[in-house]
Amino acid sequence: MLPYFWAQDLNDYLERTSKSAVLFIDTYEALWEKERGQGNFNARDEWIRELISNLPESSLWVICGREELRWNEVERDWNNSLEQYELGKLPEKDALDFLNRCGIKEKEIQKVILKGSEGVPYYLELAVDTYAEITKKDFPVPDNFARTCSEIFDRFMIYLSAPEKETLKVLSTPRFWNKDIFNALIEEFKTCYPLTAFSELKRFSFVQDTEGKLLLHPLMRESLQVYQNKELKEDVHSFMLTYYNDQLKSIDIKKITSEHETALTEAFYHAKESQEAEDLLNWFISASDPFNRAAFWQLIAPMCEEMLQILEAEIGPQHPYVAATLNNLALLYRHMGEYEKALPLYQRALEIFEKVLGPQHPDVATTLNNLALLYESLGEYEKALPLYQRALEIIEKVLGSQHPSVATTLNNLAELYRHMGEYEKALPLYQRALEIIEQVLGPQHPDVAATLNNLAALYESMGEYEKALPLYQSALEIIKKVLGPQHPYVAATLNNLAALYESLGEYEKALPLYQRALDIHEKVLGPQHPYVATTLNNLALLYCHMGEYEKALPLYQRALDIREKVLGPQHPSVAATLNNLALLYCHMGEYEKELPLYQRALEIIEQVLGPQHPSVAATLNNLALLYCHMGEYEKELPLYQRALEIIEQVLGPQHPSVATTLNNLAALYESLGEYEKALPLYQRTLGIVGKFLGLKYLML
Repeated sequence: MLPYFWAQDLNDYLERTSKSAVLFIDTYEALWEKERGQGNFNARDEWIRELISNLPESSLWVICGREELRWNEVERDWNNSLEQYELGKLPEKDALDFLNRCGIKEKEIQKVILKGSEGVPYYLELAVDTYAEITKKDFPVPDNFARTCSEIFDRFMIYLSAPEKETLKVLSTPRFWNKDIFNALIEEFKTCYPLTAFSELKRFSFVQDTEGKLLLHPLMRESLQVYQNKELKEDVHSFMLTYYNDQLKSIDIKKITSEHETALTEAFYHAKESQEAEDLLNWFISASDPFNRAAFWQLIAPMCEEMLQILEAEIGPQHPYVAATLNNLALLYRHMGEYEKALPLYQRALEIFEKVLGPQHPDVATTLNNLALLYESLGEYEKALPLYQRALEIIEKVLGSQHPSVATTLNNLAELYRHMGEYEKALPLYQRALEIIEQVLGPQHPDVAATLNNLAALYESMGEYEKALPLYQSALEIIKKVLGPQHPYVAATLNNLAALYESLGEYEKALPLYQRALDIHEKVLGPQHPYVATTLNNLALLYCHMGEYEKALPLYQRALDIREKVLGPQHPSVAATLNNLALLYCHMGEYEKELPLYQRALEIIEQVLGPQHPSVAATLNNLALLYCHMGEYEKELPLYQRALEIIEQVLGPQHPSVATTLNNLAALYESLGEYEKALPLYQRTLGIVGKFLGLKYLML
């Protein structure tokens, strides 16, 4: 009857004094500390409900605990009287104000306390008490507040049962858990907590439910990790690594899901805590390989960065494993378009490999190859060429002339020659690379598709479109089959195939291919990647050819912005976009905007690629057309003549680009009234164009 008598006494007092009452209960769970195992849950605080129900409405009860009140399970009417709020973290501004008011003024100490407290007022209060005790004898320093207070741990644990304590120790090792993980851990570590009570964990305020994943409050988790048995913690890490490894077995790279991504991320977390550095590296290379091939580079890169830090700390900065990781991380950066991050990593990897393994080791050749590929992406062809040549020499000598690495280097070297306009050097290298890869890796390997793609691009550059088309189509079929329809390599091939259709004048076939390529690149690589700029540039050029100038202009401007930002203002790709943007302004009749773009493009190309590159001829051709529109014919003629000389020398006298320049030069002579000079040029133009494309594709 005690609750009833108490309620009556309090009620009488309130009536006599005409006052209201506010009653506070802190640490609600402590009310039945000695009776945790007795009766059902709601029977333990029945007397509180009885007391409150006999008090007048002028009474307010404030009950603080780490569980919600479940009185509505006994009587639904309690829903009308209960308002329950979960107290979140204290805002940093208020926490800082509290520390200042308590006399803690040192910025570094404040920073450590704020970070460690996670906004929990009790932690802040303990930190203030600690500060006051230290100042009695010494000067406080940040390290005094850098560890978890044992008082926090004790306060968390004091009202928990033994099975609950043991279960929370186990559950503190993974960063989160769901029902499957919970069941697996309880069965493995025999904590005596019932499997059927999974949902009961959610009643604790320090257990947070985030989109179906349960996790401990950071302070609770940290406390459990610090004060639990080391062997238990290691055993749980090993168990969780095995648990997630099982989810990573036999992954189809075309069907990687968010669950697979989570499994890799969490497996890496547990592997770091349960494996030595060298074993960790071998595991990571194997586990991340499917994600690497599927172009999940943004997912892998942070793990690889952390892997590098671990290796440097545990086995030293000059170990070959460190060099291999530098190489892998640089490759990820290159795929992601972050070239400035990749360069010093390749250079450092090369230095380590040469010093430790010797200058003729295959790993040296691999790094030379990768470094050359990066220089090529940066447009620094003169730096790339000797590196490819040295890599090829090492690989052929050490691994033999039929090794896949030989084919890779041949392919890369040929691609460099293509970019340099030296097509006659590129062709036999592509052909030899293709022969090796098909023989060693089989006709359906992604490397076969890559070589077919590059060889097709070479034939396209040479004007042999009928040879290029089936190669692009074969490459696309292989890549889609092996890597899936959303891979960046698929987008690259779609881009190239669209460009070929554009060259053939089949714009209706080109447009959806460009649009699909752009969608894949933006989705997988992000909106600021160089490959996105390439597709934007090509799509804009197509719209320009279709006469839809208002659609082309923003695409060129966005492509130029990305390329200048990512590749730098002197890159050949920047020059290409400047060239195309100027040509668009020409079509729009805005000649005053056109001239400085051509001049800047010509300056970049001549400086980077040399004065005899086909791109120089193309820009000279475009600049001459501009002078034609401006009526400055005396400036036009020498530009056409120089462009024609370059193209005939580099591409041969029957190339379609020769026909374009001949046609433009003939038109100039015609406008000057020099018909006898114009006629043979038109006739020669007609012969070349008729041979390659048919008369309907003659571009004036």
